[in-house]
Amino acid sequence: NNNKLNLRTPENLNDSDEYKFFKELSTDLVVVVAYGKLIPKKILKTTKLGFINIHASLLPKWRGAAPIQRAIMNGDKKTGISIMKIEEKLDCGPIIASRELELDTSATYGETEKKLSEIGANLLIESLKNIESGNSKFEEQVHSEATYAKKINKKEAKINWNSNADKIIAQIH
Repeated sequence: NNNKLNLRTPENLNDSDEYKFFKELSTDLVVVVAYGKLIPKKILKTTKLGFINIHASLLPKWRGAAPIQRAIMNGDKKTGISIMKIEEKLDCGPIIASRELELDTSATYGETEKKLSEIGANLLIESLKNIESGNSKFEEQVHSEATYAKKINKKEAKINWNSNADKIIAQIH
């Protein structure tokens, strides 16, 4: 951590000590990356400008835990990064920015994740600059178009060799 950033990964945000910690920080904005837990409303209200999140899909498609894997397994032609404001419900907040990435059918999850993390880092910096300068615009998601990327379970990892080749390759990737 060369940038001397104050990183924190609390196990339980419903804890009164965590609430006190966030309130005393008196922050303008919190950036959340790959946290994987819902953030309680009272914690979301401890900042001036809220919490923003980097999500690895083109929201509202693939809200949830495994968006990259689901996009690959689904045979999607594209995926991307969305920077959104965190609200109480899962990955449903308004979007400040998004960038598309064409999905290469020969790319693995790891390769795709690496590309998306680079896009996400740059998009986050751009978004933070826009928020700071007052040029940010948050747009509501079209909630009726939402799909969910639930965690991959063990049963899904088992390959059905009777599936077509494209589906098997996507599952392996």
